[in-house]
Amino acid sequence: MAGIPGEDRDRISPGQDAPADMTRRVSSYDWSSTPLGPISTWPQSLQTATDAMLASGHAMCLAWGPERTFLYNDAYAPMLGARHPHALGKPFEDVWPDVWPEIAPLVDRGETSTFRDMPLLMTRNGYAEDTWWSFSYSPIRNEQGEVGGLLNVTLETTGRVLTERQRDKAVADLSRNEAKWRTIFETLREGFIHGEVIRNDAGEVVDWRYDEVNNAWYDLVGIERGCAVGRTIREVFPGIEDDWVLEFARLVDTRETIRFTRQVGTLGRWYDGVAQPAADDRFTVIFTEVTDRVLREQRNAAILELSDRLQDEGSVEDMAWAASEILGRELDVQLVGYGDVDPVAETITTHRDWTAGGAHPLGGTVRFRDYGSYVDDLKAGQVVVVNDAREDTRTRENAAGLEARSARAFVNAPVTERGIFVAMLFVCTAHVRSWTDEEVQFIRDVAYRLRSAIERLRAVEQQEILNGELAHRIKNTLSVVQAIAMQTLARSTDPAVIDEFSARLKALSSAHDVLLTRSWSAAGLHQVIASALETFALHRVSIVGPDLGIGSRTAMSLSLLLHELATNAVKYGALSVDEGRIAIEWAILETDGRPILDMTWTERGGPPAVEPTKRGFGSRIIRMGLTGSGGVKLDYASEGLRVEMNAPLDQVQQG
Repeated sequence: MAGIPGEDRDRISPGQDAPADMTRRVSSYDWSSTPLGPISTWPQSLQTATDAMLASGHAMCLAWGPERTFLYNDAYAPMLGARHPHALGKPFEDVWPDVWPEIAPLVDRGETSTFRDMPLLMTRNGYAEDTWWSFSYSPIRNEQGEVGGLLNVTLETTGRVLTERQRDKAVADLSRNEAKWRTIFETLREGFIHGEVIRNDAGEVVDWRYDEVNNAWYDLVGIERGCAVGRTIREVFPGIEDDWVLEFARLVDTRETIRFTRQVGTLGRWYDGVAQPAADDRFTVIFTEVTDRVLREQRNAAILELSDRLQDEGSVEDMAWAASEILGRELDVQLVGYGDVDPVAETITTHRDWTAGGAHPLGGTVRFRDYGSYVDDLKAGQVVVVNDAREDTRTRENAAGLEARSARAFVNAPVTERGIFVAMLFVCTAHVRSWTDEEVQFIRDVAYRLRSAIERLRAVEQQEILNGELAHRIKNTLSVVQAIAMQTLARSTDPAVIDEFSARLKALSSAHDVLLTRSWSAAGLHQVIASALETFALHRVSIVGPDLGIGSRTAMSLSLLLHELATNAVKYGALSVDEGRIAIEWAILETDGRPILDMTWTERGGPPAVEPTKRGFGSRIIRMGLTGSGGVKLDYASEGLRVEMNAPLDQVQQG
């Protein structure tokens, strides 16, 4: 193909605008060392093709002759990587040995071929890499009309292909992620809202619209799926509280996250959630229903309130009213009451019912059989639950009478004693109602606590009656003892002996009175001291110390001891003069790890204390101490008598 020389020249001429680098390299290359020979011997067809290639701004290469000698332009050089500039003048297959097996068939055919984004694994920078090319092979004919070479116009599309693949992957990933998040969105147990507030002409938020909600939202609010999107909250829930609009207005205006636990009154449900601002006037809400939890907390609080109120009430009627009022308020019903039952006559008698919504109180005595056969279940100790008196077989024939008493639906909780039906707590509503297990249990809990409180109150009342009778009998016994003693001492020539004996009986009687007010349980130390000294100048006695309960034996001993000390003070000590004073003080001390009650009697402002030369019964009582077992020190000081008494606290408080 080099046998027909072109114009006589030893360099090529692509034009003055052609890139200079490859023009220079091609012109200066020793082509005589290649099958092409010197440029001056090149055929016109080769020179023309080379000039056109070098002048082009597109990446081009030329394979000429049977050996496919390789030429290329400046735009093609970057595609060669490290092969540039050594590829110039080499056989094509030596330049691209890694892709030659794929390219050879195209070159051999010598036909025009176009390819788009053809993948080729190339090693051009010292390592193998995936590449993509769009190129066109065009045959160049020589002067004999034969194919002298192939001109390759090339565009490497690796960057675009990789970008498109990354884009496609990103789109696919996004689609998968969207599908995944859509799946998560639709399978969330929590409700989700994406909404947008609606403003009036003045810019004030007056409503908001549901842009998107998930299936859980429909389930949690209890409405048909698909009916909310595109509608406003006021359209979906007519009459909903304004706070559900105003709070989201504050949310989008302040851009501050809101956490809430709130009731939708129109649904009767409670929700706990988080609302967050989104773009512009939009927001998101994720929430869950907490109705059961809130009601449980409210009912626990109601039980605590009931316990406090039952402790404060002093009559069965007031206790029943407190329980009824709490039940009526918490369960939102119309009639609640508690009454005593006559199981033989099958009647219930109430005195004061709680009512609401225009319901009439039950009042008086009512026969169960007038309203159905459910009394048989009550007598068996079973709670009666009626959701609709018209449908329940036990009440169907008497439904009209029940409805007249605001009892279309009701719960009756029986109270039994030793298996006998003796009382009942009833809760009634004027409407059909499906009572929940939690509501029934709440009613049962209230009934149990009410009955327990009533039993305690009646036990206290009975104990007070018994204590009164016991006090009366003890006083009668002491009166008899006093009469016998007076008769026995009638011959005594010393009236003081009789007075002392009578006073001691009175001190003993006052101790009995204190104990009886406590049902013979622990008496208060302050009360015992005050009672023992009430016939003396109590206003001249200071009593200081922590109040604590003491046992009956200590109360008796202490009353007699204080009586003797006070009697002596009146005769010989501080109470014998107007300016005299007595201080009674006590404290709990620790001795060898054991708590000890330490009490002192101190007289001041009276005559000097003088130890008696004779010791009678009174002295023996004093020395017996707090519990009758000693532990007494007497100091007959010039300032006045000081008595220190102590005893182990557990003995003091022992009954």
